[in-house]
Amino acid sequence: MPIIEKVSWDFAGADDVAYRFPNLSLKYGSQVVVKENQWAIFFRDGKAYDVFGPGRHTITSNNIPLLTGALKALRIIGDIFECEVIFVSNSQFKGKFGGQAYSAPSGNIQYQAELGYYGYLLYKVEDPKLFVIEFFGNREASNSADIENYIRGFINERVIDEFANHDIFNVVKNVDETTDKVALIIKDEAARIGLKIIDTVFEGVKIPEEARRFATTMGQQAMTMQYMKETTAEIPEGSGGAAAAGVGAGVGIAMGTALGKAMQQQPTQAGAPQQVVLCSNCGAQNAAGTKFCGNCGKSLAPVAKVACPKCGAMMPETMKFCGNCGSPMKPQKINCPKCKAENLSTNKFCGSCGEKLQ
Repeated sequence: MPIIEKVSWDFAGADDVAYRFPNLSLKYGSQVVVKENQWAIFFRDGKAYDVFGPGRHTITSNNIPLLTGALKALRIIGDIFECEVIFVSNSQFKGKFGGQAYSAPSGNIQYQAELGYYGYLLYKVEDPKLFVIEFFGNREASNSADIENYIRGFINERVIDEFANHDIFNVVKNVDETTDKVALIIKDEAARIGLKIIDTVFEGVKIPEEARRFATTMGQQAMTMQYMKETTAEIPEGSGGAAAAGVGAGVGIAMGTALGKAMQQQPTQAGAPQQVVLCSNCGAQNAAGTKFCGNCGKSLAPVAKVACPKCGAMMPETMKFCGNCGSPMKPQKINCPKCKAENLSTNKFCGSCGEKLQ
């Protein structure tokens, strides 16, 4: 392998965060040229050592004491040695993020809203040595694209985790306050990997109309009654029977029965209450036996059942989470931590490389 006399990152683009020069044969006396907006970090065997700031540096044992000490410990003696040099930009960068997240469970039916979000953040590298250890040592990044993909995933993971701590009532009423909390968490955790978050901007948070209706008292009552109707659809007339004996009474049926009793305990006007069916689309009341909603025209037929992809329990197709095991009824896509290939969240192993996913 030829001995390198000079190392410099002359071809850095405006969007390049870092560049790795692998497997270099250097010698004491070789030069490392670092531009005004860069750092150069000596890297070997997964570890970051000495850091050079802007300027033209001639390599001596004095200005790379950490790497020299490591070489001596490995009994590598002489003027020639092998290592890697990673250049890191200290410019400011803009990164986009976006995806889907679920709110915390809310109300009697533990409703979770699927929220859409997108935005951007302004960031820069603050601690180059920590940054190199984290990205090139621990995560084996090779170029700026690898770094950008990780940062995007890092942001999305924090956003999803934080939204899961807020129920839909808080999100609807305090969406700006919620996103501010998310931004603060991102800033604090980014410092642990050598990054400084200058600003995090949520350009939009999409809250489904269904979730906005649920966040109102009337909307919550309507959805609770609809859920009760769907989950008790299989109980025979007159209750008793299988339901009383506990045969086939799953989590959904048990919750539906409990909600039914709660509804029955509410005060009613004098006289026998009229049996009604709530429309799942608009929440309007319709007389029992009606086939279509008199307000919006949507069919009032019982919702079809589908099998949970994880445990196989049959649930109404409108449910977002399984009432038996709590898994999403529509598996989400996740990236393999090893090869980054897309897999369904129900998969235990990556379909591309076989890496364990859960």
